Amino acid sequence: MISLYHDDCFNLLSKIKCDIVFTSPPYNRKRNDKYKNYDDTIDDYFAFLVNFIDNVQYNKYLFLNVQTNFYNKQDIYKLIGKYYNKIQQIFVWEKSNPMPAQGFNITNAYEYFLVFGDKALKSNYTYTKNILTTSVNSATTTKIHRAVMKQEVADWFIYNFTTQRDIVFDPFMGLGTTGISCLRYNRDFIGIEKNKEYYDLASERISEVAFNGYRASMGNA
Repeated sequence: MISLYHDDCFNLLSKIKCDIVFTSPPYNRKRNDKYKNYDDTIDDYFAFLVNFIDNVQYNKYLFLNVQTNFYNKQDIYKLIGKYYNKIQQIFVWEKSNPMPAQGFNITNAYEYFLVFGDKALKSNYTYTKNILTTSVNSATTTKIHRAVMKQEVADWFIYNFTTQRDIVFDPFMGLGTTGISCLRYNRDFIGIEKNKEYYDLASERISEVAFNGYRASMGNA
């Protein structure tokens, strides 16, 4: 089952039921250098994230991808403190070739995946670390969306922490990377994207994978 919606996810959060939420909201970079037709500026980023976390519906876990920057780092650290009793795990995605910072500033080489749930997170496989390292995404980056989730990262999480019985929901679908991972591992997928151009591209990418009938060969959890 694949269900895609062109809408603001906050209009549908109370209506959509799923097992796993896997998503990457806007970063609040305060500049439009990653997206076309979207200004990544949110006046109260902390309230935006809290509103999302408190209203999204899921049976098992919420995987929330966030990245600290100059403008949002206090909001992210405050968020971790607020949900200290709901965060079951924090994964670090290390980028092996991040863009260097200017001068003597510290180069930001990682992002977080905060995992919310009511019980301890378990992997489908043994010796699953809470850190993964990849190169920075390039293959799926387009001129209109330069913050596409790296396919390898989405695949890793869907492979390790979902099963074929799960419905996976991405409320900030972007170009549909989570949906492609779900197709590869035979998971059901629900995606929402607010931007029409991104929604159309996501639909095309997911349809192409579905048409080709591609399935990954990394086990059958």
